Amino acid sequence: MSLSRRQFIKNTLLGVGVAVLSNSISFGQKTNSKPSKKKPNILLLFSDQHQAACIGHQNHPDVITPNLDKLAKSGTVFNRAYCQDGVCVPSRMALMTGLYPRKLGILHNPDKSSVADEVISLQSVFKNNGYYTAAFGKRHLKQAADLGWDYHRSHLQEESPGNSYWEWIETQGCLDEFRHDWSAEFGGKYPTADLATRISALPEDKTMEAFTTQETIKLIREQKNRDEPFFCWSSFYRPHQPYNALKRFLDMYDYSKWGQGTSKGSAYQGVGGTL
Repeated sequence: MSLSRRQFIKNTLLGVGVAVLSNSISFGQKTNSKPSKKKPNILLLFSDQHQAACIGHQNHPDVITPNLDKLAKSGTVFNRAYCQDGVCVPSRMALMTGLYPRKLGILHNPDKSSVADEVISLQSVFKNNGYYTAAFGKRHLKQAADLGWDYHRSHLQEESPGNSYWEWIETQGCLDEFRHDWSAEFGGKYPTADLATRISALPEDKTMEAFTTQETIKLIREQKNRDEPFFCWSSFYRPHQPYNALKRFLDMYDYSKWGQGTSKGSAYQGVGGTL
C-alpha cells in the first residue's frame, strides 16, 4: 500500500500513542496483567526561560521554589534531560513534536518550514486517543505543531484571538498597569529600565501566572466527573523577562546579601519603583 510521508508519520505516532496510553503492556510485569480501565489525566507544567539549576531542590543558594520542590520530592527528577534549543519557538516545537529543531527546519522564532506543516503534535496524539486537550498560557508553536487543541487561552492575542489574557485583563480594568509592566516586551508608551525591571502594581490574581493557574484549576474541576481523560498544557510566561515581580515575592529576598544564600527581608524601597 502506498502511503504519503504525512500518513506514515501519523500512523506510526498513533500506534506508539496507543501502546503507551492503553496501559496494556507494562515493562517488568507480566503481559497478562489487567489494563487500567481509565486513562490517566496528564498535566504538563511549563516555565519559560527557566534555568534548570534555579530551583530550591537543586540546592540553589538563593532561589525559593517551595511548590516545585514538593513536586520534585514526590516524583521523579531527570537530571540529564536537555533542552533542545536556547530559543523559544524551536525549543517548544521540539518538545511538542519530538523532532530536533534542525529536522523541523526551525532554528529561530520567525522560521517556518514545509516539515512543520506535516508534523503530528503531541496534543493531536492524545486527542486521537480519546483525550480532551487544552492549553493555557503562551504556546509559541508554529503550523501543524499547534493543531489538536480542543480549547486554549493564551497570554498572546494572536494565539487565542478574542479569548486571550489581553482581552481578559482589559475586562478586569488592569490593562494599563499590565502594559506598563510589559512595555519592553510588547511595546507601549511607557519608558522602561533594562529588562523592564520594576515592582509590579498588578493585583496578584490578575497576573499572567494567576490567569494560567485559574484556567487550569477550572478545567480540572470541569473534567473531574467526566469519563473522558484530559491532557492540559499549563505554560507560564515567567521567569522570562521582563523582571517585574510583585512586592510580596521580592520581600522574600535580602538583596544586601545577594549571592550569599540568604533570603527574607528587603533592600529596596517603594512599590512601583525600579530595582
